This record gives sequence, C-alpha cells and structure tokens, in this order.
Amino acid sequence: MAAVAPADEGKPQPYSFDLGHLLCNDPNPLPDTTSDPTNPSDREAIIASTAQGCAQGLINQLLSACPINRSEDGDLQITLPNPSTPLPREKPVPKEKEKTKWEKFAEKKGIKDKKKDGKLKFDEALGEWVPKYGYKGRSNGAVSQDWMEEVDEKAEARQAVGGGEEEANGSGKPRGSKGGKGKKVR
Repeated sequence: MAAVAPADEGKPQPYSFDLGHLLCNDPNPLPDTTSDPTNPSDREAIIASTAQGCAQGLINQLLSACPINRSEDGDLQITLPNPSTPLPREKPVPKEKEKTKWEKFAEKKGIKDKKKDGKLKFDEALGEWVPKYGYKGRSNGAVSQDWMEEVDEKAEARQAVGGGEEEANGSGKPRGSKGGKGKKVR
C-alpha cells in the first residue's frame, strides 16, 4: 500500500481534529476568488478541493489515531474517543417553573403528596399479579365474607312444586306468558 501524503501538507496552519464529533477544522482562509467573479466554476472547484482535503485528513486521522476492532459479524468498527469540542445548545436553558398557589400553600402547611402504591399486588400462592380490591381481587388469602348465602324457602318450595318451570326462562314467569298488556297467548 502506498503512503498517502497528509492533506494539509502545503497549508500554513495544520488542521485541528475532534474525532468524537468527526470534526475537521481548517483554520486557513480560502484563496481569493474575487479576481474573476464571472466564473463561478473556479470558486466551486476551490471549495471542492478544500473539502476533499479536509475529508481526507479526517479519514487519515481516524485510521491512525483510533483503535479498530472486528465485531462478531466480521465487520470492522472504529472506537471514537470522547468529544472535546463543546457544542452550543439549540435553545436556551429552560427557566425554573414558578410554583402554583397550591404548591406554595402545601409547602407552607407541610402537606406532602400521597405515595401511589398501585392497584396490583403479587399473589405468591397463584404466582401472578392480582388487583388489591374489586373484581378478581384477593383479600390476603382469607376466605371471602359471603361464603354462605341465605336461601328463600318460598322460592325453593315453588320451584319444587312447579318442577323448575318458572326459572327455566330466567325471568321468574311461566313459559308462554308475555307479561304486561296486549294480546293473550292461546
């Protein structure tokens, strides 16, 4: 492989690099192009050659100063150093929010926010998360409070005499009756 000449060889000041940001800074001024303002192609050619020199210098610096590793996939990776040039913020630093009337009052009276514990708890017997209360909730493994229900004796007697016909349709009325006013069913 042939040795590549440094890109900033004929320049009065060398390039400065920040490899963390992949930055190449050329402090040298561009050559004067005001002698022939009618020919913009000369200006473009000068800018292109300067940009090419900076890119070549940056790549040479990356390959000589940074460690090159091979990944598990077989790709080559260059490990970049930490950036040394501080970049300005796009927007100003946000101002601290002014406290609301409630926050001032709560601070004055010593009121603190309640800690949210969440709705779920882990049931070790089941091995899953269940609600603390409400639908499908468990109450610390204790037996539920309504383990025994009262039975209406009159409804039981009617069901035994009627043969269960009343509850078959779920409405408590015998089959065939519409209930309410209107035509009678024959």
